[in-house]
Amino acid sequence: MITGTLTQNADARTFTASISTMMFDIARIAVVPNPYKTADNHPDFHLEVRTMRVGSMWKAVSEKSKREYFSLALTDKMGRTWRMNAVRNEETPDGEWQIVPMTGGKTEQIALTGQLEMLDDDNFAGFIGGYDFDMDFTAVESQTETDPNHPDYHIEARSPAGVLIRMGSIWKAKSERTGTEYLSIAFSSPRGTQHRANAFRREDAASGEYEIVALTGPDLAVVA
Repeated sequence: MITGTLTQNADARTFTASISTMMFDIARIAVVPNPYKTADNHPDFHLEVRTMRVGSMWKAVSEKSKREYFSLALTDKMGRTWRMNAVRNEETPDGEWQIVPMTGGKTEQIALTGQLEMLDDDNFAGFIGGYDFDMDFTAVESQTETDPNHPDYHIEARSPAGVLIRMGSIWKAKSERTGTEYLSIAFSSPRGTQHRANAFRREDAASGEYEIVALTGPDLAVVA
């Protein structure tokens, strides 16, 4: 639901960030040191757009991997706050960080509708809609599946400026009770809320077509 980059500038003190979501794109965010930092929990940097402060950034260290990263909070023009991290791996160029959404959070049960259609290349195209969102997406077969629990497909959608954003995952599944094959879906809405759904084939549906329905009941407590 969030993607972007954080790049260190030549002065080694400031950064430039670009952030995209399904709701907005901000191509150039100035990240400057906080001159008023007087306590450890105060942000290390301010996020600014045309000198207007729109968020904050903190230096952080992962408790698990001990890697350094940045934690960001950005407020959009509608007053919504978006939380994200800027991280690196072995393939990231020097002076650059990849902006990714924060993991975890509660899965919400909502009424929704949608459809999936298998394409000629065995990927999918479809849409999911709820009361306050309608999202067209593609589902691309995962090329890095190394564990049975890893998703079979990644859900991708476009920001208003056309930036590709990963919005969720799909797993192939089979009903233990009936043996019917279906698709299990975990996704984030354009507003960042997390949801679960299933996709089934109806008896009268065309080949490769699935209907998306909301996941209800105790299974909501288990987020893959």
